[in-house]
Amino acid sequence: MRKTFLLALLGLALAAGGCKTHTAKLHPEEDPYLSQGRIQFERSLTKFKIEVVRVDTERVGSGLLKVIVTLRCTSRSNLFAEFRTTFLDEKRHVLEQTNWEPIELNARTVTEYTCTSMSSKAADYQIIIRKPDKTSFDKP
Repeated sequence: MRKTFLLALLGLALAAGGCKTHTAKLHPEEDPYLSQGRIQFERSLTKFKIEVVRVDTERVGSGLLKVIVTLRCTSRSNLFAEFRTTFLDEKRHVLEQTNWEPIELNARTVTEYTCTSMSSKAADYQIIIRKPDKTSFDKP
């Protein structure tokens, strides 16, 4: 009798507060990776210290996509920045993504960042630039 009562109680609990599914809402964007531009800054502070001067793309080797970004550091001191490049296929889906790459930008000079895809299917790219959490310039 107890088992029957417990099973009925358990059945009511599951029916009342059990798992429910909800349909996902679509937020259509033509290019979700490129809606903010091909080159993006993770924090607003970084974009005031790094100026994107020029961006060139070309096909090299057996059709690999190569991106060359020319940057100017407007800061009075050297600055470390981390870069991550995401290569997209023709349908704007992620094809490959690099790890965060630290680059030192010398004060008031021009520096180039270059990245080449590993697949000839790469049709577009997105680059995110961020200031690392800690660098060797930070005081302990």
